[in-house]
Amino acid sequence: MRCEDVSLLLSESAESDSSLPRSIARHTDHCLRCQAEQAQYRKIRRTMLSMRGSHVDPGVTMVGEVMMLVRDTDVVPVDQQSGDRRRVAYVAAAATAATAATAAGALVLAARVKRPAS
Repeated sequence: MRCEDVSLLLSESAESDSSLPRSIARHTDHCLRCQAEQAQYRKIRRTMLSMRGSHVDPGVTMVGEVMMLVRDTDVVPVDQQSGDRRRVAYVAAAATAATAATAAGALVLAARVKRPAS
C-alpha cells in the first residue's frame, strides 16, 4: 500500500470519525508519514469543533474584507483525473486551515474592538 492511496481516506476518516479499513489501518500503524498526516487532520478538526459555539459579530466591513481576501487567493487547479489524491487532500486541508485561521482572526479582532456603551 502506498501513502498516496491512503491520504484521502485519512482526511475523510478524521472528518467523519469513521474507522479506516483494516488494510489502511495496518499501513497507518507502521507509517510515520501517514500517522503525522492523520494527526494533523485530527488537530484541524478538533480546532474547528472547539470554535463551533463561538459567535463573532463581524461588523459592517469585515465580511466584505474577508470575501475580497478569499477571491484574491490563488487557487491551484487540481486534476482529479490524474489520480493525484494526495494533492487533493492537501488542498482540502489547506482550505480548512485557512477557514479556521480566518475565523480565529475574526474572533481576536472582535475581542479587541471596544463597543460603545449604550
